[in-house]
Amino acid sequence: MRQNDRLVTSNVRFWKDSGIAVDLTSAGMRVEMGSLTTLFGGGVSFDVPEGIDIGQPVAEKTAFRLFDDQKSIQDALYTDHIDYLMFFKDSVRGLQPGAPVEFRGIRLGTVGQVPFFVPGLRQVLDDDYRIPVLIRIEPERLINQIGENQDIGAHITELMNRGLRGSLKTGNLVTGALYVDMDFYPKAPAITGQREFGGYKIIPTVSSGLAQIQQRLMDTLDKINNLPLNPMIEAATNSLSQSQATMRRLQTTLDNINKITASQSMQQLPRDMQKTLRELNRSMQGFQPGSAAYNKMVADMQRLDQVLRELQPVLKTLNEKSNALVFEAKDKKDPEPKRAKQ
Repeated sequence: MRQNDRLVTSNVRFWKDSGIAVDLTSAGMRVEMGSLTTLFGGGVSFDVPEGIDIGQPVAEKTAFRLFDDQKSIQDALYTDHIDYLMFFKDSVRGLQPGAPVEFRGIRLGTVGQVPFFVPGLRQVLDDDYRIPVLIRIEPERLINQIGENQDIGAHITELMNRGLRGSLKTGNLVTGALYVDMDFYPKAPAITGQREFGGYKIIPTVSSGLAQIQQRLMDTLDKINNLPLNPMIEAATNSLSQSQATMRRLQTTLDNINKITASQSMQQLPRDMQKTLRELNRSMQGFQPGSAAYNKMVADMQRLDQVLRELQPVLKTLNEKSNALVFEAKDKKDPEPKRAKQ
């Protein structure tokens, strides 16, 4: 054991090691299990908390505080805190003491009491009832971000004037655990009410995103309830009935068409048409070039053309004198040129 005494320094912390530890928080469930020896008989563990120097060696018989678990050691590092009040209109079911207070994922503090009964505060349980919650801002958590000499209280007051608000967020969907989230809401109403109550400064709050979703859902349901559903259903029913009647008529028409196409006369029609086409084809083959009918037709056309050429003088004479067929037409004399007048 002598060689291990150098591990015990001024900054080590001791805690009870029960063998198995289960912790259920807004971040989820954590299970820690030690060795089999501690599992059956228990024990004590020690270590230097995260973020702290190892420290200096200590003398024999130095007394140390024994913490219940390792988590309580980390929480005990932040001894300085500033208390604030938050009034939430949303349900605080799932928000437990010890839940984190965060700003965009950075832990600022811890939830103190839920609900927090402020002396002298009386509220009527109505639609505007707001639940008071005590939170603790722990400046030691912010030393690395803002430095040691920063006045945290004045800084938070300035941030509230710029739109810093608190809201409830879901830390674990399975357990329903909540935590307090702080962020800037530029569209949030300006602070006009009390800034302090019962000796505690008040940080304004806004409804969480889940509450807003629920409200929008309720508004949507109200709009659906206000819709004229009965007339719409009746109109849809009438349209459906008309569509069904149209479909029945269409089905009847299709059945009639099927009957007609399946009848013997319609089945005979293609064969009759094929027979007619074959006969027409045979007839047309007789008028192809080189056939007797084709040659006879060409000869007849040539004789007709010759007769028409021979009739042209006769037709011309009849055109000039219509009675030329009865009286002989006189030959025309050649025209004589006329003498010019003196």
